[in-house]
Amino acid sequence: MGPHTRRRAECEIRALREPDLDAADRIQRRAFAALVGGDDQRDAELVRTRWAAPNTAALGAFAGTRLVGSAFATRWGSVGFVGPLSVEPEWWDRGIGSQLFAAADGVLREWGVVRRGLFTFAHSPRHHRLYQRFGYWPRFLTALMSRPVPAAPPAVEWAPGSARSREELTAAAGRLAGAVYPGLDIAGEIASVLDQKIGEVVLAGPAAAPTGVAVVHDGAGSEAGSGVAYVKVGLVRPGAEADFAALVDACLAHAAVLGVERLVVGVNTARHRAYRHLVAREFVTDVPGVTMHAPNDAGYDRDDVFVIDDWR
Repeated sequence: MGPHTRRRAECEIRALREPDLDAADRIQRRAFAALVGGDDQRDAELVRTRWAAPNTAALGAFAGTRLVGSAFATRWGSVGFVGPLSVEPEWWDRGIGSQLFAAADGVLREWGVVRRGLFTFAHSPRHHRLYQRFGYWPRFLTALMSRPVPAAPPAVEWAPGSARSREELTAAAGRLAGAVYPGLDIAGEIASVLDQKIGEVVLAGPAAAPTGVAVVHDGAGSEAGSGVAYVKVGLVRPGAEADFAALVDACLAHAAVLGVERLVVGVNTARHRAYRHLVAREFVTDVPGVTMHAPNDAGYDRDDVFVIDDWR
């Protein structure tokens, strides 16, 4: 029986429990390595950090008692996305990805998010076909970019958000996020990095009234991995390119204090001015991905929006 004529496997889809996490992590790493070759995830943690996040639902596909795949749904207020979705390579082409995606998409619908989306590989038409069946359509590329961290941190006004009260921190982030897109809310990401102690919230500008906020994963045990600081999401008010420049500098300064080697960011190329700014700051694209959207409209991927994120 050929790889594209395998019998469909009907699985039970249910929430992942803590005893499932070792298997889910192994499957996610094996599936990624089988798709792109090698394993450059090192000691980055995607499964356990997402499972522990307060704004994420973690689902598993079980064939009997055996876990054969997992998917995560994440909520940023009115915005939600699915990922990562991974299936044990030996079980590919048996409909498991479709079952997982249907369940994760159902979670986003139950949450009532306005914008549903995902990140996938730009060069993979099989993934595009799968997600299009659920009404998700590809739009602009998202560039996963990085640059070396300078030994001397940039001279910029910034502060660690962990030194502020959680109420002040989420209120400041909420003001900026709401200006970017109605109902956008990154409080769950803030809680995730601070409660799990896997990163920092970087505040650019005056600490009492920051002009930029970034949620940054730091090193091993986070979504970054050793030697890396990874900006999960960073934002300023629309049109505020000078504030965006200060936020990028603040993230570089934070990374320099940590002593890591590289700063990793993601940006949708429809945010053309933000993308060009990062290129001018010597960020290079490591992985070109594509975001897929339901409904198929721009959302906050506009030229006046200066937001760092990716929906992996």
